Amino acid sequence: MSKENEKVTNGEEFDERSASPEMSLISIPERGISIEKELAEIEKNVEFFNRVKIIALKMTKPQDWVDMGGPYLMDRGAQNVAIAFGVDITQEAPRMEWAEDANGRYYMFIASGRAHAKRLNRFVEDIGICSQRDKFFGMSNGKLKEIQDVDMANIIRKASTNLYNRLVKRVIGLSGVTWDDLAAAGIKRESLARVEYRSGNQGGGPAGRAPVSDEHIARRDKIWKKLLELAGGDKAKASAELDRLASFGDKRVTDIAQVTSEKWIDSLYGKVKKECGSLD
Repeated sequence: MSKENEKVTNGEEFDERSASPEMSLISIPERGISIEKELAEIEKNVEFFNRVKIIALKMTKPQDWVDMGGPYLMDRGAQNVAIAFGVDITQEAPRMEWAEDANGRYYMFIASGRAHAKRLNRFVEDIGICSQRDKFFGMSNGKLKEIQDVDMANIIRKASTNLYNRLVKRVIGLSGVTWDDLAAAGIKRESLARVEYRSGNQGGGPAGRAPVSDEHIARRDKIWKKLLELAGGDKAKASAELDRLASFGDKRVTDIAQVTSEKWIDSLYGKVKKECGSLD
């Protein structure tokens, strides 16, 4: 018997550094951890976070969602959930980076941040990105805008908005929400505003319709600017006014981007102008 084995049989302290190769292959857990116990704990965590998801979804309303081929939670809904779960978000100033593709050089803004959900005691970190090639801000009639024609402020704001939404969804567990999840929370798919973009559209019109012209995009921007002005800069109040003027039937419209046809924009423009006298 080797000296190493003698030490073990004599009850002396075992030094694994001096163990034989054969003995080093044997791994004895320091603690008697039960695999079944660990799996049961994992199952409890899954059940808990599924309950959290449903509770969080019940805090939202149909007008907080848009059907974009899948359920998409808009800013106002994310804010309500964040407040309920005590979510604190810290964000660094968005940084600008350059990239290049077959169409040339373009810029992007990257926003980094961290979220802490106090009620869940969870932390997550993430980034939000928006580039000059954004379909809504960086394209017109299916073509890329020149760099000088893209409003950089919009790109920066969207990068920050993307970060905020990603952080809230991840820290609460709302990433990858399905129609079944919404149904379990009492929200029906048919009650959501629907936006579908066809290939080549600049983002202003739904599938099957002609792209929205730059003139009508500018007109739509004027509508939102006027509603914000009337609401004293309060986005929630402006959205409520937009809902009153633009919604029809059971379709709620709380985001100006949901107004996705030239005829609809003209109609809404006329309503706002009638109430305000002028949009300039």
